[in-house]
Amino acid sequence: MKRPTLQTIADQLGLSKMTVSRALRGEPHVKQDVRERVKQAAQSLGYQPDPEIGKLMAHMRRQRRHEAPQTLAFVWAERTAAEIQQSAWSMELIRGVHERSRQLGFTVSEFYLAEKGMTAKRLSGILEARGIGGFILSPLLTRSRGHVSMRWDKFSSVVIGLGYARPAQHCVHHHHFLGMMTAMRQLKKLGYRRIGFFASSTTNQRMFGAWSASFLTHHPLPVHQADELLCLKRQPTRQDLVAWVKAARPEVMIDGGIHAFPWLKEAFADHDIGYVSLSWQPQQPERTGIDQQTDMLGAAAVDLLVEQLHHNERGPPQHPKMVMTEGLWREGETVRKVR
Repeated sequence: MKRPTLQTIADQLGLSKMTVSRALRGEPHVKQDVRERVKQAAQSLGYQPDPEIGKLMAHMRRQRRHEAPQTLAFVWAERTAAEIQQSAWSMELIRGVHERSRQLGFTVSEFYLAEKGMTAKRLSGILEARGIGGFILSPLLTRSRGHVSMRWDKFSSVVIGLGYARPAQHCVHHHHFLGMMTAMRQLKKLGYRRIGFFASSTTNQRMFGAWSASFLTHHPLPVHQADELLCLKRQPTRQDLVAWVKAARPEVMIDGGIHAFPWLKEAFADHDIGYVSLSWQPQQPERTGIDQQTDMLGAAAVDLLVEQLHHNERGPPQHPKMVMTEGLWREGETVRKVR
């Protein structure tokens, strides 16, 4: 039996081959009822796209981008440009975005929802006016639940980080459960048993409890004892840290992004308490921790966005993808072999 082609579908529906091609790629200017008719016909005929033709079309699109680079948008949801400059994590993230975009033939423009007078609706209009078809949204850092009112149906999009933001989108995030598991295994190898965890409950909620779940799962002590070594506060303070350390008496503290090392050293200078950060920074190599390789997180977000642009996919996906990137254990001077 002859393999069905685009022309086969076009002949059956009385449409042009180009209309069928655009409908199957999900281009927004093709009417919804036409797209549905084409998809149903393709399914009933058993149509499968030719992968060699797909490769050729992707190559042609890359050539066009080389001549006139297409622009991607990176939307900072909560931080201003000045705040981003003060955040090593943010700077690594956007560096990865720019580098990977450049490798794929794109340029990146940054936008800030926290700017005075800026709204998601206004920004959507700006992106449309500039012909920017896709954007990456930075994490919602200050809350686990939230809604950003972009005109999602008009764009290809990727969200960085987890959380309960709606509508559901393709997302990229660090494998936090694996990061905690790696830290716990390394500390157990060094002989630590009273391992404590100090973090923001909001951050933990945003990642669906991955940190606390992995902490309790991989702790060397029984769960009821490990739970006493877990300290989650909505907005952790130095006072919270001091009270918890005195009560729980951890041998080593895992820091969930609070950057509480100065608090620990100031309050317990005479105590040999180990320290591990789940957000290790190359600017502080002496501190042990998990290097989230944030630049790779940004690169993965670009890959996922460009994939959608290549397939002309717009709007909230029917089946959102979740891509996770892996971190590395960086051993510094803040842990030691204890047994």
